[in-house]
This record gives sequence, structure tokens and C-alpha cells, in this order.
Amino acid sequence: MKVVQKRMIAAGCIGVLVIGGAVVVSRHSTYEQKENETENGTETASVSRVVKQPADLMFWYSDKSYQKFFEKAAEEYYEDTGIVVDAEYQDSMDYMDAVYTATMQGETFPDIYMIGSDELEEAYLYGLAAENTASDIYESTVASNAVTASTYKEKMYAYPLSYNTCLFVYKNGYFETEPETLQAIIDYSIDNEPPENVQYLLEWDVNDAFYDFPFISNSVSFVKDEVETMQVNYDEDLYNEDLEFFSQSLESFSIDASTVTEASVISDFNDGKTLCAIIDSDSVAGLTGTDYEIRELLALNDTLQTSSAALTDLVVVNDFSEKKEKAADFAEYVTLTMSGELHGLGGHYSVKLSEDADEKEQIAYQAYENAIPVPDSQDAKEFWVTLKETISQYFKKNGYNIFNSLVIFVKFR
Repeated sequence: MKVVQKRMIAAGCIGVLVIGGAVVVSRHSTYEQKENETENGTETASVSRVVKQPADLMFWYSDKSYQKFFEKAAEEYYEDTGIVVDAEYQDSMDYMDAVYTATMQGETFPDIYMIGSDELEEAYLYGLAAENTASDIYESTVASNAVTASTYKEKMYAYPLSYNTCLFVYKNGYFETEPETLQAIIDYSIDNEPPENVQYLLEWDVNDAFYDFPFISNSVSFVKDEVETMQVNYDEDLYNEDLEFFSQSLESFSIDASTVTEASVISDFNDGKTLCAIIDSDSVAGLTGTDYEIRELLALNDTLQTSSAALTDLVVVNDFSEKKEKAADFAEYVTLTMSGELHGLGGHYSVKLSEDADEKEQIAYQAYENAIPVPDSQDAKEFWVTLKETISQYFKKNGYNIFNSLVIFVKFR
């Protein structure tokens, strides 16, 4: 979720910094250049083969965790088709603006690029999204939420690649039966001493709105009106019940908001310091050992349900490209043909369930299908940024806790 936060926080900012460390096949690649890269410690997974020819396609992405996967995809695609793909990592303060600016300048711009599902509307309105003419293949192959995430105005304008959603993990050996609600976990902990070394009953990155959202998810809905403006609607009664549960349970969780991070949650859980944790599906690859179970999110209590947000990473063909047919073929190759290698090379689960999917992947896939898709409206950025900024602001003030921050957020919206 770190990349998602960065993208959301940067909404409205303009600026581009190109980091060329992830170039798969350089337009001006030479053996000498590759040797220098190796000596300087910047060798990538694709430098073993040198292709002395211009790239046929330019592909951009802004999440460096995909580097090995895209390098491998470009290598194998070249071996299969003879088409050279230049895949470049872009570190930009406003990624979509960078794509648009480069395209309008008309010199070196991406024929194809990756975005988050919350950016599809922006890509469409910029005129940078060509229709996915293979939509029927995806509708019968990938998760339904992936099709939804790729669709705008009733047409698919993207090729879904991977997803991220929240999961619940807990340590074996403490609970007598499988926990069903967070309230049940709290009640059980009152009467049972925790194992040695345990410091936290439940942890999650409270500074990231993606992980906070499940606690209020059952009372929030996103609706677009006729002019494509997203509205956030609340069921006030449910919302108040959610917050009441949240405020009463904080003492049991005892999370230090000033130090907790996505990485620390995983580390604490692996080290046995935490009994339960809310993590995202991208973090499953970081879990160690076998003494734990993975489940979809638990309900808050017997009457209050929870849902995660579902974010989908998409590959989009630039409608300004003169090579749309080639770009579309590579998009299908990356998202469908290479799907089986995605998790092993980057820790991301494909929207196409593996034929030999293990239990972890099956649970994560079902959790994604049951999650609430992050709206593709440009207004969605405001929702998430406001939530994160409000929570962060009040965490920094003495005398405020998580509950105070969420109350302020309710009043603000």
C-alpha cells in the first residue's frame, strides 16, 4: 500500500523524476554499457542478453516492486516475438501527469503503462486509455472485481494485472477455536494469558487509511452522480456503532501510532510479538514460518461486518500510440501469459487465479472478490488523502488517539 499512499498524497502535484534503473532493453544498449552497470552494482535481471536494436515499445511503471517481473516479461516476450520492449521505472510526483506531458510532447512517451485502478478515470479523461478489445477473454478468465476495476463507462479500458486487499492473520496455538470476530478475540484475551514474548493482541498500520477503512466499511458507500462526481454516503447509525466499537476496543489493541508501520507489523508478527494482524495481500510473501493461519477479515462483532478495499493494478494502452496493436498484445502477455510468475517475482497476486493455487492464494483471491473496489473517480483521491492526513495530523498532537482522529474525520466529511 505504500505506493498507493504516495500516489494519493501526490494528487494535484506536478513534477517528474525519471529513474532509469529498471530499463529492460535500452534503446541504445551496448555490451560496454551493460558491463559498466554490472561493475557499478546496478545490474538488472535482463542484462545477460544484449539486444543491439531500438525498442519497439516503451512501457512505464511506477512501482519498483514489479521490476523483476517486468524485466522477465520483456525478456520472454522478446524471445517469443522478437519485439523489444523498453520497460522503465518512473518515480513521479504525479505519474498520470507525467504520462500525459510526455505524450503531448510527442518524443519519448509510453505506448503502454501501468496505473492503479483509482487512476483509470483520469487516464480516460486525458485521452490516454485505448479500449481493451479482448474484454471477453478477461471476463471469462480473471476475477470479477478485476473486470470492474478495468471498466469505465461500461467498456474495458485496461488490462488487469494484480490486486491488493486486506487479510487477517493469527498465530496458531493460542485460541481454542478459530476466531470469528474481533470482539471474540478481545473477550478471549481477557480470560487467557498471552504466550511469552507477545506484546500486541492485534496490530495493523493505523497510519494507512487502507487498513483503517475496514473498521467503517459497512457504513460507507461510494456513489457517482450524472456528472461523474463521486459522493461518499454514510449510514449514520452504523457509522456511530462502528466508532463506538472502535473506541471501546482501542485499549485492548494498544497500538503505538507513532512507531507502527506496514513493515513493523509484519516483523512483529513473524517474531511472535503479535498474536493477530491485519495485513495486505502483497505482504503475504513476507510472512515466515508455518505457525499461522490466514483468513478474510473478521467481523467487528456479531452485528457489525467489515469489508476491505480492493485495489487493482492495471496495464493501459496509450490511445495516442501508433503501435496500439503491438502494445495490446504485450498487455495481454504481461497480464495473462505471465500471470503465473507474478507472485514469485514481486510478491503480487495475479487477478487470474493460478491453476495450482495454494490455500493462501485462494483465500486472498476470495477476499479480493468480496472486497469493495476502490472507486476510479478522481474524487476518490480526495477521500483517501483526507482520511490519511486527518489521522496523521491528530496522532501528532498530545491527548489525541485513533478514536479522536476518526471523529474529526467524520465531522470534516
